[in-house]
Amino acid sequence: GVSLLAFFVFLVLFVSYLRKWLRDPAAVRAEWLHPVKSSFFATISVSFALLASVALGQFAPLAEPLWIIGALTQLLVMVLVLNAWVYRETLQPVHASPVWFIPAVANVVIPLAGVPLGYVEISWWFFAVGILFWGVLLTLVLARLLFVQPAFPEQLAPTLCVFLAPPAVGFISWVLLTQQFADGRSLDAIGHLLFGLAVFFALFLLSQVHRFARIPFYMSWWAFAFPTAAFATACLIYQSFVPHPAMTALAGTAVVVTTALVFWLVLRTLVAIVQKDPRLVE
Repeated sequence: GVSLLAFFVFLVLFVSYLRKWLRDPAAVRAEWLHPVKSSFFATISVSFALLASVALGQFAPLAEPLWIIGALTQLLVMVLVLNAWVYRETLQPVHASPVWFIPAVANVVIPLAGVPLGYVEISWWFFAVGILFWGVLLTLVLARLLFVQPAFPEQLAPTLCVFLAPPAVGFISWVLLTQQFADGRSLDAIGHLLFGLAVFFALFLLSQVHRFARIPFYMSWWAFAFPTAAFATACLIYQSFVPHPAMTALAGTAVVVTTALVFWLVLRTLVAIVQKDPRLVE
């Protein structure tokens, strides 16, 4: 049921954006030239890669073609976005944003289905590139947040949650790539390091709750969905290696919070659509 819902939602969104592309290519081009919005093109490849992971079970014949499309799309988007960053003369330090992580995170997502499908070496390549750019972009984005004025825009504040995604997804991919299973063996040092970084960013976001509570609903609130789901999954995997009561509590809490958050995002989005809230398109 959840798998079918995921496919249906993706199909609706994909067809909707394809219609927009055909009806108003100038608007799509403007989004591509935008210093922040251009990073969201990588969500296309992320979606295909994640759907491939979902398809591994009940829809196994679809997994490989979905993964291949996702991997090829990610390669194309990554090269195009990197070239845009290098040669776009209008790019300024103030444009740096956590959404810049999306093209990097997309690389780390590729192994999630790539390894089970047997594309291990290719998955290692994507993982390496993703981890490299995560480190580079983390430095750039933190420098913008700390030293560049004006302050980070209110409507982009929820995108701070994207900080959580690279270490959480990186941890899951690392466990898959290194073939580590909770069968009595200990998790290696890199696994502990990546999960520890994910916990650190989760604590950082938790300390921002009072600030997030004052922000009206924008579409950028959906930036919480994927990172929190990735963190919940990482907690469940880590708990299988470290079956301590505290880890069990953390994993359970992460799952409950993620579920409640996604339900709230869906409900709040529907309300905004019915009310024709202008912030929905900001």
